[in-house]
Amino acid sequence: MTDEFQLIRPNEAMRRKPMQDRSKKVVAAIVDAAHKILLENGREALSTTSLEVVSGVPKSSIYQYFPNLDAIVFEVYRVVMRAQHLKGYREFPSDQVHTVQSFIHWLLDWSIEIHRKVLEIDKNLLLGHKGFWDAWQELNDNLAPEGSAEEFIYDKLKSCSDFKSGKNDLLRVHALGRAAQFMVYALITDNIEFIDDPEFRLTLVKMCCAIFSEEE
Repeated sequence: MTDEFQLIRPNEAMRRKPMQDRSKKVVAAIVDAAHKILLENGREALSTTSLEVVSGVPKSSIYQYFPNLDAIVFEVYRVVMRAQHLKGYREFPSDQVHTVQSFIHWLLDWSIEIHRKVLEIDKNLLLGHKGFWDAWQELNDNLAPEGSAEEFIYDKLKSCSDFKSGKNDLLRVHALGRAAQFMVYALITDNIEFIDDPEFRLTLVKMCCAIFSEEE
């Protein structure tokens, strides 16, 4: 067994999914330890030895669940995305009056912050696996069972002071959700410097607002 890089797809990341409470705790300890190491010391410090020391899980058990270190990092990505998705979902400022544009600003800020958190973990692995995430599906999975991404977005849009419902609401809501998630991901994996460009967010806002333009 080695820590060498192996190209894997997201649905192949883990050797097996933990089913029992004990095995779930073991996997959580491994992932939490990896997250800590990555944030504090970077990818070069991540090894089965450092994971064993920080997590308290022996190497033999680590390899029962993960084929290599990349697979562990992928799982850290998922945990971070899940936490950030739920954070935004639960902390949406419902006590404020929103317009469609201000909601789109919030939605994009949410998506950009999620991607920033993921990039902090191991940007080289993420950028080396362009197309890895179906960010919309991740959002849907992370909101369940409380609701779907479409339901969440549509509910917030309907509360906007200037939202006008129409026969194509489902299409527009789906397009907005896809745009907010995928455009951020696609653009930063094309050029990571875009995320720090002041025009990045403004450009995305203009594109998303066009979905609700009444002009033919």
